[in-house]
Amino acid sequence: MKKWVLKAIVQKIISWLPYRNRINFLFQTYVTKGVYLTPEYFEDRLGHASNHIAWFEKNIGPIEGIHSFELGCGWYPVVPISLFLKGADKIHSIDISRLMNKQTLMTTLEMFSDYHQQGKLQNYYAFLPERISELSDLKVQAEHLSYEEMMKRLKLTYFVEDLTALDAIPEHSIDLTHSNNTFEHVYPEALKGILRKFDSLVKKEKGCHSHFIDMSDHFAHFDRSITIYNFLRFSEKMWDFIDNRIQPQNRFRLSDYQKLYRTLDIPMTEITKREGHPEQLKSIKVSPEFEQYDTSDLAVSHCHIYSRIG
Repeated sequence: MKKWVLKAIVQKIISWLPYRNRINFLFQTYVTKGVYLTPEYFEDRLGHASNHIAWFEKNIGPIEGIHSFELGCGWYPVVPISLFLKGADKIHSIDISRLMNKQTLMTTLEMFSDYHQQGKLQNYYAFLPERISELSDLKVQAEHLSYEEMMKRLKLTYFVEDLTALDAIPEHSIDLTHSNNTFEHVYPEALKGILRKFDSLVKKEKGCHSHFIDMSDHFAHFDRSITIYNFLRFSEKMWDFIDNRIQPQNRFRLSDYQKLYRTLDIPMTEITKREGHPEQLKSIKVSPEFEQYDTSDLAVSHCHIYSRIG
């Protein structure tokens, strides 16, 4: 049995259990080893933060003093802390289920400290000296501080709820909404509601949406025997049977995201993309649902969608 099939079966079973998110955390920690803060993951998120920052500064203005909102913080708040280091004033993140805690926050601070001491952090963006000093102090004092005290000093608020039901943030008060490898885990109707909510939160003048999307089959990250297009082989009915609610994958292609943005009248000011591997795509027979797509559209593996509002 292929490793991806075994993982799909286990996650499907976990998705039916009480405390499924905690069980999945343990499964990924001790079996798939997928939740450790590795240098590769950390640098990937620093790259995303750098892209969000660079585009905002180019099109809107300085990060200092802004209010930001992230969908899908995950276990390690690398991007929110990057915005803190750049001088953001209010930094919000949200997950549908609790992932981040004091231990994962401390682990993230340790990694930032290591990269700063090694002179690597400045390769991604220029941070404020006073903010890096605050981060260093916080790392030293973390053992004696509560999780809430640490979050307050980082100017970070973490929500655990459905974004579309959130009423704690005033409309049109956010300068930057952003996400990293999150949209692909949201089903289309829910994603439509999320984009509508973000559009109601972002400022009407000089606001910005910045979302990075990984459109590859995530099982291929775990099982190298399959391509990143493996999930395109399956019909919608079969994929619904394989997919799970712990880490769902919507299989949207770039053209689907473009259509959704047009439907909601949200501009796509700029799109960067990775063309993927068309030769790998040719090695599989895609399901009839995907035969209508251009090969170049199906092959795109990642994209970054930027929207300037106002």
